[in-house]
Order: sequence, then structure tokens, then C-alpha cells
Amino acid sequence: MSECVRAAYRSGMALGFAIASMTVLVGCAQVPVVPAAAQAAPAAPAAAATPAASAGDVDALLASVERVAATLRDFRAAVTVETTDDITGDTERRLGKVVLSQQEGVPTSRAFAVILEKFIDGTGRVDDRPVRYLYADGWLTEADFRERTLIRRQLARPGEPYDPLKPGEGPVPLPIGQRAADVRARFEPTVSGDAPPKAVVAANATVVGLKLVPRPGMADRDLIDATVWYDAATLVPRAVDARRRNGRTLVLLRDPVVNGGLDDAQRSLLALAEGVTAGWRVDERPLPPPAPERAP
Repeated sequence: MSECVRAAYRSGMALGFAIASMTVLVGCAQVPVVPAAAQAAPAAPAAAATPAASAGDVDALLASVERVAATLRDFRAAVTVETTDDITGDTERRLGKVVLSQQEGVPTSRAFAVILEKFIDGTGRVDDRPVRYLYADGWLTEADFRERTLIRRQLARPGEPYDPLKPGEGPVPLPIGQRAADVRARFEPTVSGDAPPKAVVAANATVVGLKLVPRPGMADRDLIDATVWYDAATLVPRAVDARRRNGRTLVLLRDPVVNGGLDDAQRSLLALAEGVTAGWRVDERPLPPPAPERAP
């Protein structure tokens, strides 16, 4: 599928919470929280992570992140998304969790769920707004439990290789399982010299930041830059901080666990239970047929 077709599909995805506000490792925003730490197995180690951070060596940092990505089987975390509007000064928050599963070493096999449960507006008012985004087998499903609507968008045809989290390609680019070549193709990466977000410091996390400046024409034109903050010892992602021309989006991954395994309740989040959306309004949007091949 051409990039322009994918872009048309992505541009029509106003994914409510901020999934339209972060492009590439960020590009889209996601996020009562269920702490994963109580069940967490140790996260996968990342060789040379701390030396890369201390030396400011972006090549070593990207290589270390990719080594962790190569072993990825599952990921889970509680998520908070903070979106600040520079004009009004208001900050809105979305609370929820994310779950991902894949075959080790096969990013095209990924399935993930982003479950958003609460919304906090600029005045601090809390509102229950349950929305779930699911990706599996080439289809992105958006389930709005308040409006009782189900929107299904086809992002890849059967048999077509497609990574839903690849920078610049997928609709929900979480900073999980990224490859160095994919990052460099769309960004100028450096090791960040900025202080990490206060919320990350408050979580007593020692982090290293990967700052990403979009290459011309390779990302959302409103994105100025984004920094992905990783745990310096394990390279498990902890936060993404995106500066946009009209504001800022901060995605905090709380109690993140890589390859800790998923229990039955967590795996159940990767699909909608049978009958749960019975009677809902359904909007299904398949991809257009592929263009016929031209004769030589």
C-alpha cells in the first residue's frame, strides 16, 4: 500500500485521546489503573545501555534499544497522557493501560490494546469515558462504550507485511520495539541533554532520553521534536515528551513490564468479548482494492 493511501487513512483517525497528537515513536498519544509491578517478571536487560547514555553515543543507544526490541514478546503498562494547549494553558489527561503481544522477532505479528477509562479536563473534573483501541490482523478497531459505536479500519490486506508500531507507518506508534533504521529514516536522533519530565523523576526512575527531530517531510508537520525516555538500565520505555507547534503531549508509562508474560485477564483485553458490542452502530472501512499492475 502506498504511503499516501496510508496517510489518508491515518488522517481520518481522530482517535479521541491524543492518538493524533504524536507522530512516530510519538506522533500519536495513548493511556482505575492496574499496577503491573505486583506480577512483573524482571524486564529484559539491555547491553551497553548506561555506557551509551553517559557517552552521549546515539548509535550505541539505538543499537541497545533495538536489541531489546528483538526479544520482545509482550509489554504492559498503565498509561497517563497529558495534553497541554499553549493558547489556553489547559492541560487534559487520559488514564488507562496498554497491552501488547507478539511472536518474538516478528513485529508484523503484533496485536495490542489501548484501553482509556478516565478523562480529566483542565478544571480537574473527572469523567468516565471508556474507549478501547485494538489492533490485530491488519485491522484497527475503535470501541466507544459511551456512544456505543464500533469503527473498524483496515490498515493492511491479508498477507501484506505491516508493523502497526513502525515509526511513521502505524496509527498508534508507541515507543515499543523500534528498530534503529526505522527511527533514522524519519528522524535526526541524538541523546537528549534535557532534564527528564518531573513525573518520571518522581517515579525514582534513572532514565536516558532519545531526542528525535523530524526529517523534512517525514512526520506530522506540527511536530517540533519528541524525546523518548528509557530506563537507563533496562531500556524499557518510561515516557514520551512531544513538543508541537500548538502545545505539548506527555505520555507516561507507569509500571512498564517487558516480557513479564500476560495472564488471562490481560490477554482478554486484546479482543472484545463476544456479544459485548451487540446492537452497537458499526462502521467498517476496508482498504480500497489494490491498483491493477501495469503491463510492461
